[in-house]
Amino acid sequence: MFTNKKSLLALSVASAIALSGCFSDKKGADAPPPVEPPPAVIVQPEAPVALAPVANVNVIDAESADLVAANISFFENGTASTNVVDIDGNVTATIDSTDGSFTFQLKSGASVSEVTAIVTADTYITKSYVIELEDLSEGNLDLQLKLISKDTAGVATTEVTASVAGGATPDEITGGVADGKAAANVTVAAGTILQDADGNAIPGDSVSLAIVTADTSTSSGTAITPEGLNAAESATTLTPVSVASIVMVDNTGVKIKKFSQPITIEMALPEDKGFTTGDELTLLSQNEDTGVWTTETQKLVVGDLVTAENYYNASFATDHLTTFAGVTVSDTCSVPVRILTTGDAIPADGLYVDISSASVNFSKKLKANNPILVKLNKLSKRGIATDTTANLVITDSSDTVWFETTSEVALCGDIPVVLDGPAVVNETLSLVAQCSNDTSLTVGASGALVKYSLGNKSKKVAKDEGEGTYALRNLLDGSTYNVSVTYKGSLADLGTKTYTITADGTDETQTESIVCDTATGGTGATGGS
Repeated sequence: MFTNKKSLLALSVASAIALSGCFSDKKGADAPPPVEPPPAVIVQPEAPVALAPVANVNVIDAESADLVAANISFFENGTASTNVVDIDGNVTATIDSTDGSFTFQLKSGASVSEVTAIVTADTYITKSYVIELEDLSEGNLDLQLKLISKDTAGVATTEVTASVAGGATPDEITGGVADGKAAANVTVAAGTILQDADGNAIPGDSVSLAIVTADTSTSSGTAITPEGLNAAESATTLTPVSVASIVMVDNTGVKIKKFSQPITIEMALPEDKGFTTGDELTLLSQNEDTGVWTTETQKLVVGDLVTAENYYNASFATDHLTTFAGVTVSDTCSVPVRILTTGDAIPADGLYVDISSASVNFSKKLKANNPILVKLNKLSKRGIATDTTANLVITDSSDTVWFETTSEVALCGDIPVVLDGPAVVNETLSLVAQCSNDTSLTVGASGALVKYSLGNKSKKVAKDEGEGTYALRNLLDGSTYNVSVTYKGSLADLGTKTYTITADGTDETQTESIVCDTATGGTGATGGS
């Protein structure tokens, strides 16, 4: 077979040329361009959602109105509350407030109309308060819980110690205190077995017996009486006329709650209460650990008159220790208590009305748009009978007096008052969070808990007006205020910040720097992708 040599040569040349294109040493001649990563974008934080209404509580000294560091325990119907939560949603049945001011909310879905708060503080008389929560759904709720110190006029306290053996008293234990009409005595017979709440003999070898009482012919008696003595919507009202708190604890910390045989307790009953030797009064006791009141089967029996001090020794026998109150019974007031004001207008955030007498003692916020201080269905619970009288002092949160009675006035019905307030200003505080990695990106710090106060007086919660602005109301013109801000939501990393402002009517702005997240693609203004 013959081959055309010229054709073979042409084919070889063509193949070589074709192959040289495949094996060219020119790198990347036809390679695709590299993929560039999308640019990093700073993401502006989302604005936090508004904070739900809070109960804003201030524990204060009844005389100075200064805040008092305190421990607060919450109860519902005698058991530790499971519905009180902090602003992060954590259940908090107990709060240790280092400055006496705290806030709480109700757990989502909770249907709670009131809680009992038991408040203890060094050098003060422990007291329980009933906190009404019906209005919390309408907005922030402001409360002042006033404590009286142990050295307050009209109050008497004492503490004695004694040895025990095998849980029993080898000798009689006696303790007593007397300061005018503030007097009480306790006698525990020898051989009495001291028991805990479950009826077990105590383990300790010594006990301390603490007695607190007060002169019930003055407001001191009602000031130490725990709230909750009366029920709501009752046709009758109970008024304490003889009060004493008696607590016994062994040296291991176990409380003595029961005794193997009755002990004797005596309390002063002022002569002006209208009783005489041989009379009997209804006796109630309150469990100081839960805040629950119970009517005792025993009666408080009026004994001999102590002529020098104008009081009767009233006594009873009991097998347990707690707070005891002898009471009188009266018809409940049948119309709401209204404060009818003239003169200066009530500030938008309201004023505190402090009511005190030998019959009643409480503090409540008067709203700017509602003259009713005590509703019809709360009259008996507040201890307001048809003939109840009291002194009134109306103040703002800085304890500036706007009105004060010169003598006791009738509480049942309308109370006319002329308000005379100080020069005040209002300001707006704008809170801004700025990205430290792109200062052109900012967001209004909505949803924060903003509190402000004058010195060591009660703190107020600023109203959130949206987009990071907060209303600071009723500021004493020219005064310096402390402001604390607890940031929430996407700005929670900022924690709590404190500032000071001067009340001069000029709006304030505070900017905080935060490291913002980064993302790829999109734009920072729209939150990235």
